[in-house]
Amino acid sequence: MRHLVLLVTGLLLLAGCSTLHQGTRAAVPQAETWAVIPFVNNTETPFAAERAEAISTALLYARGVQRVVTAPLDPAADTEALPDRGLKRREAGLEWAKKQNIRYALVGTVTEWRYKVGLDGEPVAGMTLQLVDLKDDKVLWSGSAGKSGWSREAVSAVAQQVLEQLISTIALL
Repeated sequence: MRHLVLLVTGLLLLAGCSTLHQGTRAAVPQAETWAVIPFVNNTETPFAAERAEAISTALLYARGVQRVVTAPLDPAADTEALPDRGLKRREAGLEWAKKQNIRYALVGTVTEWRYKVGLDGEPVAGMTLQLVDLKDDKVLWSGSAGKSGWSREAVSAVAQQVLEQLISTIALL
């Protein structure tokens, strides 16, 4: 009986686990204009990238970044059913931001956005983000995180926690 209690307790603790890995932490001025570039969706969940972009934009504002813009979307590109659609949207967004003389760009990839299969159906979200200096195409910061939530949480809530965890590690001036 004691082993069963320990096993159940351990499983409950693992259900809300998260991981975070980040690269360099160059301080970036929050008074500069930042662009949120279309994210790449590497999941089977439709519009996961667009959801992550919207959450990231709101979190940047909440952190004190004063000017955040999003790249305009080409409506014709949304009808493409190509595996590399996300990469094309990212490249177009980066080109647009450079033409607008925007200094910093947040690019990302959604690696997981789903409910696990099983009795509880825990929500799972995973993201990678990079902050790029568009002046010289240098990556100033990079991070990757994932989290598994509790069965009563929404995937979007877990994704917001993951993105908040990542964005909070960007050093701002």
